[in-house]
Order: sequence, then C-alpha cells, then structure tokens
Amino acid sequence: MDDNKKDQIRKAALVVFARRGFHSTTVAEIAQEAGTAKGTIYLYYSSKEEILIAIFRRYIDGMLDFVDGLLDSALSVPEILAGFVKKQIDMFREEPDLMRVLSRRSLLALSDGDERMLEFQRYLIDRIATLLERGEKMGEMRAFDVRIAACAMLALQDTIPLYVTAYADDLPKDALARVTQQLAQFMWASVRKEPA
Repeated sequence: MDDNKKDQIRKAALVVFARRGFHSTTVAEIAQEAGTAKGTIYLYYSSKEEILIAIFRRYIDGMLDFVDGLLDSALSVPEILAGFVKKQIDMFREEPDLMRVLSRRSLLALSDGDERMLEFQRYLIDRIATLLERGEKMGEMRAFDVRIAACAMLALQDTIPLYVTAYADDLPKDALARVTQQLAQFMWASVRKEPA
C-alpha cells in the first residue's frame, strides 16, 4: 500500500474537516481536495471516521513522543510544564488546520474515537501525575492528589485552541508566545509549594 497516498488523503481530509467541519464533510470532498477518485479513498480508509482517527492518532503519537522525552530529561517541573505547553502551541502554529479540527472536538463524536481519546488522556494524566509526584518528592510542590491536578492541567490545554480560534482575527503577533508563558506560569502557580 502506498504510504504517500495515504498521507496525501489524510492531509486533504484535515483541510476539508477544518474548513467544513467533520459532520458536513463528504468523502467526495476529501477525494476532490486530495486530487483523487472517491473510490481510491476507500482503498486506504474504510470511512471518513477512520481518516479522522488517523489524524488524531498522528497528533497523539507526536505528543506522546515529546512527553516521554521531557519526563526523561533533567529539566525542572516548571521547565517541563512550559515545554509541554510550548510543544502544543508549536504544533498548532505549524498546522492551523489541526487546531481547528481538535478545537471542534470532532473525535468525541465517534465511539471508536472516544476510546482512543480516553486512552491518550489516561496516558497523559499518568505521565503528568508522575511528574507532579517527582516535584512533591523534591519538595518543589505541595501535597495533593496528583491525578486531579494532572486532569486540571490537561483541561487547561484546551485554553490554547479555544483562545486562538475565538480571537483568530484579533490576535497580536506574540499571542502564542504569550499564551505559552502565561499558561505555564498559571499551571506552576497552582501546584508549587509556597515559600516558608
């Protein structure tokens, strides 16, 4: 099977999903954007749902690889939090259509996608909880339920696509850098141990 063709279809679908929304998009529109026949789409994907899951999976894999690298580094907890937020913003800057699709939560409408989303969320929660436990042991952070804190930090990540999508026509040039810095500071302020 031609991986380049599969990638071409995935990229075309991302453009159309971002422009029209997942539910309004047809396979014929994806084929037109990809410059291929509708039947060719079905040689590579069984449905537009499968294409959306492939898009999300690519995003997941990129984030998981990055999170693994951060948590295995010698960076401090605030540096890791800042790196995590910055990575997501960099991905959105490089792929604005991805941001539009993720911010619409298209994947949550899919039953198969729900399980993949939960699997990814659990993984990130556990990895962030590990980071927070490390911060507690180092005396950098106060004691709390690390899974609850990790869930709250993941929820804060939704601020990025929401902010950028809601104010797309009114964003200053430094908006993404400012969001990165302020989100990381907000996260760190919510968990750090107060000085004695």
